[in-house]
Amino acid sequence: MVQVTTSQRPDAYKPDEGWESASSGQGTPQIHVHHVERYIHGNGVCIKSYGEIKIAAGEYVWAWELKLNTLQELQLTPEVGINNGLGYMAMKAIWHKGEYDNYASIDVYDDASVFQGPGTGPVDGSIWLNYEALGE
Repeated sequence: MVQVTTSQRPDAYKPDEGWESASSGQGTPQIHVHHVERYIHGNGVCIKSYGEIKIAAGEYVWAWELKLNTLQELQLTPEVGINNGLGYMAMKAIWHKGEYDNYASIDVYDDASVFQGPGTGPVDGSIWLNYEALGE
């Protein structure tokens, strides 16, 4: 079963800066969660989530959107196809790693390592990424 999440958040919210003007270009990624696994070892609990994300450059993915309380590790693999035929790639930075309800910032680059901001890149400005996320 696939659970589709489209976050209901303001399109101009920057986590470290608070509410901003709508001109910041922050959009809403579409997240398809395919599977969530829970591992218990001693007193520790690890949760693994995987699925797909349709996201544009400069957007954030929150831990709760991936069915996690904290985001520790995020692996992204571009899905080659209609919106990613030229070899776009994604990079991430996880902010406040290990803290409750943290987030990752996603950047998209083309095959020549040029940042793909708003108005550049794929046809609709977003690419599909396969993801694996680990957290608590």
